[in-house]
Amino acid sequence: MTRQALPRRATQPRQTIAVLGTLTRDTTVYADGRRTENLGGLLYTLSTLAHLSAGKIRILPVANVGQDLASAVERALQLPGVDTALVRRVPVANNHVYLTYRDAETRDEVLVGLVPPVDLAHALAALQADHFLVNLTSGLDVELATLQALRRQFHGTIQLDIHSLTLGFAADGLRVLRRPEDWRQWVRCADWVQMNETEARLLGDGAEPEAFAARLLDLGPRVVLVTLAAHGVFACWEEAGVRQSLRLAAAHRWPAPFPTGCGDVFGAAFAYARLAGASTPDSVRIANGVASTKAGIEPYAELTNIRRHAAAHLEPLGRAAVHA
Repeated sequence: MTRQALPRRATQPRQTIAVLGTLTRDTTVYADGRRTENLGGLLYTLSTLAHLSAGKIRILPVANVGQDLASAVERALQLPGVDTALVRRVPVANNHVYLTYRDAETRDEVLVGLVPPVDLAHALAALQADHFLVNLTSGLDVELATLQALRRQFHGTIQLDIHSLTLGFAADGLRVLRRPEDWRQWVRCADWVQMNETEARLLGDGAEPEAFAARLLDLGPRVVLVTLAAHGVFACWEEAGVRQSLRLAAAHRWPAPFPTGCGDVFGAAFAYARLAGASTPDSVRIANGVASTKAGIEPYAELTNIRRHAAAHLEPLGRAAVHA
């Protein structure tokens, strides 16, 4: 008797998140004198996505890395679901960021070394992704014309973290706040936009972040997220023609012991939750909680445990999402 093969159960293809930005070497001096030497930049985003999704999402970093950091980055990116095909070694010194905290929330930043921006051909190599998370960790990670061309050709959602777009250069690589004249054009490229309170006040000419965030919806984004450090987060979004907003208190007691990377973790957790099917407000709640977990974790490599630490915050995704 011939045994008939059982019909195969249809499986959902893995979603792909392309993540564009810059991988860095970080030297951080905290206000209490602690000093750490870590990899950083885009690694906070990538590690959070990898360990929250536990390999269920294909994560495709789109980045240039300097030859001096390439081997360390290669080892660091051995993460669940991460595909390094579009991480390209370039023959220059990699970005080295020196962060000196003056208090729990304010810091001086110096950038030494600089990899070139991701060009259009490089970005379009990830065109088949479902979602594009653009995290401007240096502010020079990609040129506006490249992002605009990507927007025209990419049919998924684009998430933009303004991050270092608002930082220019002074002497010896010191980053200084500046208001780029073309910031509106950057915002128009995105479906979801994220920034912190300082960036929102700068771009909004001192307007309250809540009012400024609501105005940004007029430029095209469907979701605007403003992280407020000790004061939590504000989000506004448009759904079915109706505008809504949500403000949450910080989920972590401030001052945070390790604030570096909290905004990156927030954006990654929001993307993970939203693409996993959570509503916008639930995704904001999840991201707020997961980012609070990062506030107690340093260095970035310890984010391997973020899924366990943040399990309670992931409950809106259901038991399967938390315990997978």
